[in-house]
Amino acid sequence: MGAIRNHRPEVMKKAFEIAGYPEEVLLEKFGGMYRAFQYGAPPHGGIAPGVDRIVMLLCNETNLREVVLFPMNQQAQDLLMAAPSEVTPKQLRELHIRLNLPEA
Repeated sequence: MGAIRNHRPEVMKKAFEIAGYPEEVLLEKFGGMYRAFQYGAPPHGGIAPGVDRIVMLLCNETNLREVVLFPMNQQAQDLLMAAPSEVTPKQLRELHIRLNLPEA
């Protein structure tokens, strides 16, 4: 649902609708991306030529996080997208994943 072809909010919303998910799920799981696209953010396929690193050098920054569009914090969390996040048992079943976690 968050594929690069879904860079228009109305397309994202329709894809979720077709998949049988209410708008609340779209906002909960992909709200950051959905809101960013409403304000005209470009598709999120990444910048393969390293433009972000060139911008970092041009801005005389020592940390890529200062210039990258969706930076992660020191715990590898994307705060805009709230990722990574907990998955639901339904999502695990859909992917045929079973967790064998130790008892708490």
